[in-house]
Amino acid sequence: MVNSTAPERVDDLWFPDANLVLRAENSMFRVSSGILAARSSVFRDMTTFPQPTPLEDETVEGCIVVRLHDSAAEAKCFLRAVFDSSFFMPPPSPVLLTTVIGVMRLAHKYHIPYLFRRALSHLDGFCAITLSELQGSIRKDYHIIPDAEPVSLVRAVSEVGALWLLPASYYSLIINLPPTSAAFNNLQPDELRLCWAAQLQCIRAVGITYRFLRNLPTASCSSTECIDVICHAQNSVDRWSELQNGNSALDLDPLGPWVFNYINNQQLCPQCETVGRRLFSEAQKQVWEHLPGMFALPTWKQLIEMRQKVLME
Repeated sequence: MVNSTAPERVDDLWFPDANLVLRAENSMFRVSSGILAARSSVFRDMTTFPQPTPLEDETVEGCIVVRLHDSAAEAKCFLRAVFDSSFFMPPPSPVLLTTVIGVMRLAHKYHIPYLFRRALSHLDGFCAITLSELQGSIRKDYHIIPDAEPVSLVRAVSEVGALWLLPASYYSLIINLPPTSAAFNNLQPDELRLCWAAQLQCIRAVGITYRFLRNLPTASCSSTECIDVICHAQNSVDRWSELQNGNSALDLDPLGPWVFNYINNQQLCPQCETVGRRLFSEAQKQVWEHLPGMFALPTWKQLIEMRQKVLME
């Protein structure tokens, strides 16, 4: 009978002349302890101290087996990044989000600074740190393929202390998932409370963002139709706020597109549109500036300084 829990070798990370076997869950990797020690201070310290005489079941082909308390999937990504220079290239090379998360988490844990910074550089183009990036008017060509849930990104970024990536990550989470989503189960209780509170703040912020509608039409309005268009928009926003979660036809959020994009593309006269867009933009900038505070994070200024310090080390 085949033992389904027997460890399996990962062929492309099994080097016959290497002297160390790493095991993560049921995956085994035979690698060079010297190369690992040269890259990682944690593995260097691990190999510096004398090891006890291993028992027979703690060796494979004469190599000591070291168990890693990491997932096999993340260990594969991490070790491939260490031993295959073409696997985890700097941005803008295409890369899976799960790969970035795995490399970032383990490069931080085992202290390989260049890989950690490379992973953060990928995420720097994926997670907005300005309102223009969030709204897509400024886009970086980093080609991350989002094959992981937003919760996974929040969890990983929190673990490694890259706080400047959290506001946009949290925001994506609370805007795109309902409060009852099972995905929230992966968050810590304090993070879950933050998300629930932030969702309520975002609902209130919708009213703030669209308050500019009260200042329209302008005194110089040149269209008799603007008043009807504005009333329609205000009624739609009020109806969304009452529902709290909105619906597919009125998927509003405080940092989302221009309100009339939602309302059957109705148009204002040039004067009303100019004033409306200016007031709308100013309100959104205020919401963006307060976004880190929704999640008990430092100010944007402090977060950007933290980012520069880590990425420039």
